[in-house]
Amino acid sequence: MQKKYQAPIVRGALALSILGWGASSVHAALSMYGNIDAAVDHVHKGQGSIADNTYLSSVVPTLAAAAAAAQGGNYVSTYQLVAGKLRAAYANHSSLTRITPSIASQNALGIQGSEDLGGGFKTAFVLEGQFNTDSGAQGGQDSRMWGRQAYVGLTTPVGEVRVGRQYAPMFYTYAMSTVEALGASDLMGFGMVVNSLQNRLDNAVSYWLKYGALTASVAVSPNGGVDSRVSSARAPAAVAGSANGQIIGGASAGAESSDTGGRGQAAGLFLNYALSPALNVTASWHANKFGNAQVVDALTAMRLVDLDRFHSVAVGAKYTDPIVGTIWAMNMLNGKFRNDASSNQPSIQINVFSAGVKQPIQQFAVGAEVAYGQFTNFTKGKDMAAMFSGDYNLSKRSKLYARLGWLRDVGGRPASLETNTYPGPIGEFTPTVTGGPVPILTGFGSTEVPFFAGGGANIDATSRVIAVGVRHQF
Repeated sequence: MQKKYQAPIVRGALALSILGWGASSVHAALSMYGNIDAAVDHVHKGQGSIADNTYLSSVVPTLAAAAAAAQGGNYVSTYQLVAGKLRAAYANHSSLTRITPSIASQNALGIQGSEDLGGGFKTAFVLEGQFNTDSGAQGGQDSRMWGRQAYVGLTTPVGEVRVGRQYAPMFYTYAMSTVEALGASDLMGFGMVVNSLQNRLDNAVSYWLKYGALTASVAVSPNGGVDSRVSSARAPAAVAGSANGQIIGGASAGAESSDTGGRGQAAGLFLNYALSPALNVTASWHANKFGNAQVVDALTAMRLVDLDRFHSVAVGAKYTDPIVGTIWAMNMLNGKFRNDASSNQPSIQINVFSAGVKQPIQQFAVGAEVAYGQFTNFTKGKDMAAMFSGDYNLSKRSKLYARLGWLRDVGGRPASLETNTYPGPIGEFTPTVTGGPVPILTGFGSTEVPFFAGGGANIDATSRVIAVGVRHQF
């Protein structure tokens, strides 16, 4: 039988099984969809070790002492305050009980519309935001109103074109190769969050095509979301062009400007092939330039890494047993941050692997996921994590759930950051850092949200999490 081109089946808040939305077949349509997820959780972070992190243990405290000496010793400097905040973020033992959104799946509220123009042509739009069920505030994507997606599209007989903020192609590889729903407890999204531009892109143009069992997309952006300074700072404190920087994918990071060395230029490719109704394989590629961007400390503007570009490849697969319903999935990523030629670290390379299984048992479902991520050079630090899940389906749209997990960070060896020059007795100084991908990339601003919905992970320590919550889709 001859295969035909078809309009893509992926839209909205993934329009896959993530939020359960499907395209309308009427002449014109406007609808609202969403997902509401809230949990009570407890996050325990073990005592971390920063003895070999001169960036954390020596540079900032020394700057604090120098500032105090310059003021006659009776002075609390910005650096002293910063030193305390850094210890709290990367080392201090802590336990916290919270009301937390988006644990099993990301909260979302979306509006979608379409109009059938006839002859295989159709226009459509998606506006999709995120909110926090603990406070009611806008959440995720640096608190943008329509931060998840905001695009308009045109479907033709040979595919669809979308223009605006949208999911990056690599996002779909992870969505198609997880046993969960890419919520904060889903370890199978480990590789995707290595670089936030693998998740969403500002200013993007994408082309989608479905041909038989193959679904494919390609996307490009003149600036997917990289400011001149990259750090862990977030809105509203982060300001475009600030010396203290903002996260990759920050609210104002995607502003297009000239003379940036191609900063933020991004491209991606997604492929998914359904070998059968039960088995699909998927792959994606992502690349983006950093141009003249630098990674800096969000509080002191200390220069950490001079970036040049990033590229990654991910593959995954998912199988659902047609008899007993068991779901198996795996994915893996190889990524590389290539730094400027003059950098003390020519590149930062990372490998991530994750796998999961989920078994439905009438109204119940139980599952487990494991993930492993490692810098193959740089600090050679690594992270190992496991998550166990239990769901009780109250209906097709509502469920109760429980999650129990842990993450172990192994600090590795000290790695040099960029050389900074300070006045007075400090002079020229090259700080070092240790740690695995989870705490380090969060601190660098490459990962948008710290592990487990902001719970975080200390360097060279173990974090434990437990959550009980409820989720409703509409």
